[in-house]
Amino acid sequence: MRRSSARDSGSQAKLRPRLRWLIFAIGAGVLFLRFGHALHDLKFGDETALLTLPLGAVLPALLIVALLAMPSARTLEGTLMRLGTVIHLLLILALPPLALHLALGLPVVFLLVELFQTRVPARLRDPLTRLVIA
Repeated sequence: MRRSSARDSGSQAKLRPRLRWLIFAIGAGVLFLRFGHALHDLKFGDETALLTLPLGAVLPALLIVALLAMPSARTLEGTLMRLGTVIHLLLILALPPLALHLALGLPVVFLLVELFQTRVPARLRDPLTRLVIA
């Protein structure tokens, strides 16, 4: 049975501000690279990268911004699931050839967070959690 921590009992769990900015900067950088790649390919007559840009790059980037702009989660597990989803969306944004496979594997993020919270020993779980949660 899982013991509840102090964060689970009412206090807000939120990502560290530096981590939020780092995620935002990485996402913006990858998005600009994707735009540059699409324009480069368009210059040589290939429209595919430009046509896939809205769903393959802009939508994941908007979802990342929306997840980072949301108010703090009530539980530590909710914040970790949100962080896992953001990292997963960054992977979808950065790896276009694997985007479909990654998108289909999104439920694995929630399973991994649940396993992390329930099966990893507290002496390992707590320091790792403190790295990302303020």
